[in-house]
Amino acid sequence: MIHCDVALEALTALCNANVTCPQNQSKSVHQRDISGGCRAAQEPLHINNFIHTILKGDETCQVSRCNFFHLQSFLQCGVKVARFAPEIHVDTKGVFKGSYYINKDEFFDPRFDYDFTNLKDTECYCRGGEVYERPCGWQRFALKVLDKYDGNTWLGTQYRSTQSVPGEWPVSYHGTSKAGVDGIIEGFYKPGPGQAYGRGIYSTPFIAEAISYAKTFTSQKTGKKYLVILQNRINPAYRYKYNNDKYWLVPIPAGISVTEEHKMVERAIRPYGLLLKEV
Repeated sequence: MIHCDVALEALTALCNANVTCPQNQSKSVHQRDISGGCRAAQEPLHINNFIHTILKGDETCQVSRCNFFHLQSFLQCGVKVARFAPEIHVDTKGVFKGSYYINKDEFFDPRFDYDFTNLKDTECYCRGGEVYERPCGWQRFALKVLDKYDGNTWLGTQYRSTQSVPGEWPVSYHGTSKAGVDGIIEGFYKPGPGQAYGRGIYSTPFIAEAISYAKTFTSQKTGKKYLVILQNRINPAYRYKYNNDKYWLVPIPAGISVTEEHKMVERAIRPYGLLLKEV
């Protein structure tokens, strides 16, 4: 079993920012950098701004830029570009520009953690009317999303079943996102008359596909290397499908305000699980 402290380190890898939990340490939220100077005060990281924080981190992350090129090549040419291990590894000991803290009791929900490590599905699962490829081989740390949005129907039922329930959203796994992929599919795929999208949040319903874009990090707690992927629910009303449904895009137009972008993200894609796997 992977310890919850490793999940906290995974947040640092996902957000490309220093993420700490004051409940786990006696330090002030003003952190000292390696030169002994005082960093700026940390910002709170909440469930409702989690996706937005990841998008912000993607803009400055070398790993994400590698992922952008990887996805661009595949969508335009149908060929994935080979990558080397150092390019997909996040150094969680690095000095980051961003710094956040979480309230562990408000961010994680251990009641819904689930260990898929030794599972192998023999049945077909559905969520939101789409095939749900369960993350077999992974351990899920549940995020505390109940009552954080406009009701809980989008989550379906808490009882495990192979079938969908009315009103729930389908499941996807976070791949790559936003500004780094501006226009990469423009001119290649058009979801409707006069429309051509490229900028937005990309994810996939297939866990095996998401691994190609997963970030890896070495835990300072265990010394082991892990993959981390975000598990989401996607509002089908704001989703477009590409490459035989292999990739899903939630468009985010350029030039809108931060507030409007927050609203668009919240109504279209909601994270509910952090997936970890030892490499």
